[in-house]
Amino acid sequence: MKIIQGLTGQHSWKFSRQGGIFQVQLNNADDLRALSQLDPKLWVALSCPVEGLEIDSKTLALIDMDHDGRVRIEEMLNAVRWTLDRLSRPEVLFEPGELPLDAISTADAEGQALLASAQQILANVGDGNPTAISVEEAANTQRIYGNSRLNGDGVIASDASDSTAVQLTIQEIISCLGPALDRNNAPGITLPMLQQFFSELKKYEQWWTRGEVERAEGADVFPLGEQTPAAYAIFAAVERKIDDFFARTRIVAFDARSEATLNRETALYQSIASTDLSASSEVVEALPLAQVTANADLPLSEGINPEWFSRIKAFRREIVQTLKIGSGEVLTRSDWKQVKLRLADYQKWLKAKPATSIEKLGIARVRELLASETEAQLIQILQEDLALAPKMKSIDSVEKLTRLHRDLVRVLNNFVNFKDFYAEDVSAIFQAGTLYLDGRECRLCLRIGDPNKHAALASLSRAFVAYCECRRQDSPTKFHIAAVFSAGDSANLIVGRNGVFRDSAGRLWDSTITKILQNPISIHEGFLMPYQRVGRFISEQLEKWASSRDQAIQKQLEGDLTNLTESEKNSKAANSGGISSMAGMLAAGGIALGALGAGLASLFSTLQKLTWWELPLVILGVLLMISLPSVFIAWLKLRKRTLAPLLDASGWAVNGCTLISSKLGRALTPPARSSRSALTA
Repeated sequence: MKIIQGLTGQHSWKFSRQGGIFQVQLNNADDLRALSQLDPKLWVALSCPVEGLEIDSKTLALIDMDHDGRVRIEEMLNAVRWTLDRLSRPEVLFEPGELPLDAISTADAEGQALLASAQQILANVGDGNPTAISVEEAANTQRIYGNSRLNGDGVIASDASDSTAVQLTIQEIISCLGPALDRNNAPGITLPMLQQFFSELKKYEQWWTRGEVERAEGADVFPLGEQTPAAYAIFAAVERKIDDFFARTRIVAFDARSEATLNRETALYQSIASTDLSASSEVVEALPLAQVTANADLPLSEGINPEWFSRIKAFRREIVQTLKIGSGEVLTRSDWKQVKLRLADYQKWLKAKPATSIEKLGIARVRELLASETEAQLIQILQEDLALAPKMKSIDSVEKLTRLHRDLVRVLNNFVNFKDFYAEDVSAIFQAGTLYLDGRECRLCLRIGDPNKHAALASLSRAFVAYCECRRQDSPTKFHIAAVFSAGDSANLIVGRNGVFRDSAGRLWDSTITKILQNPISIHEGFLMPYQRVGRFISEQLEKWASSRDQAIQKQLEGDLTNLTESEKNSKAANSGGISSMAGMLAAGGIALGALGAGLASLFSTLQKLTWWELPLVILGVLLMISLPSVFIAWLKLRKRTLAPLLDASGWAVNGCTLISSKLGRALTPPARSSRSALTA
């Protein structure tokens, strides 16, 4: 690693050449202060995803200010600026361990509140070391807030009050408007939700009162009393179907020829005769409500379309019989007009109903809530909760500062530069774990989504990539990794081979290769590749030839045995034919072997004419002639093997080529003899 000096603005940077590019080094707080002066073209990464990396995703989520699931340069700079402003001794960012309280800056009111909150957190969690605070202590909301039902987030759950009436109202608001989640993910309500709820209650009650006033003035708004809304729903469900029935009867009265057609043709019944008519049928539902004849009355108990029977039965019981219209057994056209007339005022009033979500509570409960003191009590509780917001904001800031104290420099060393990746003793945040397969330990493994989509871009990396499916018996989910093999050879790396993947938490997963991106792994493999291909080709051709000859002989023998049953003469002829066929094959094989032997004899004869010192040169020349093109191609690909397309395919935006050298490749894929890792369950 070569260190050079560079000047940007008023700051002198140190650069190291790694992965084919110069990467800036972040060694002290001065480097962090000057980071905004660094040309973005010198950043190794321009953005990265929040999820799927081997670092606490909550830390990255805090840096991701716009909450779009990605961290970009400006957001990284904002996180650095905020952290430096909150620390009086920024050098603690480069020191492991907990955040010392004396490193928190108290130069402004925000810093003073932050320090006070940190001290209060340590007191609440009962830490024996009140001089430093950890991420675990700052994030322990249960210990921090204790049994407090108010936490300053503007959301109150149903347990925010001991009053049963208040608790019931909160539950009703959640039921009508949906829940808002508090910082503990408990369902609750906010002040805007409360205001919306009671506003809808008032609109609904005013609309209902207007109907009662109209009824008092003589309008028949509620012909069925409190049951009118439910009865009208039954009426609305059959209104169009009954209108359709009487319209059909009038057409038949006009022209008797239409009767058969309006009752639907016989062919329709033939088409559904073979189906299960015990189940609900849309075809049957579309048939007329009852048998259509000229000026017929609608029967209310017998002869009704089966799909409409229950609805007509409810219509008869709740409306016709309750309003005492007609005989109750049939519905005449005049009876139907009378039903519509009785419900006309309610229908008109119903159209003026405001759109609300609280109708299911019923008018009695609506008026009870409006007459109670529940709204005022809930407003008071919400105001008390909101009053705690500044204090709770400081508590949130304590957690943010402890996380950035622990993780910020590491994130920068995987974003501004790739220092962690090129350091042999540290893993980068995108390295998901280690794959053990084919006697090797593959350390460059990326957690991915769809292997096919990833491979489309990852192929530009010129690396040998094995995509593996990882699974555990005790885990319902599976995931995929892209494992880069950067040392050894690919002779035994084939789809279907099994290995073991150990994630960053130390858990072991069964892994199976499902897809491969084929590229040279080493110069040694490039040298041997032509011979492996020739050997593989010869082996495949011999297998094909042996298989085809075996099938031909088997077929010939089966034919000979069949012919034996015909006659002795035919049997002898067939047998002699089989023998002659086999003799022909043996002769052909002999000719081929003879030709091969003659060629080898000519070769050996030529070699014998060479002097002793010419023979090695000829052999070396032949080997170079065969292997040199393959070695050259492998060398070209290996010297351009890069990490960037692999990360880009995983959602990163990498700014440099980030090469994987042969030395680094050997470190990323050490063989069994040099591996220090041990599999532990």
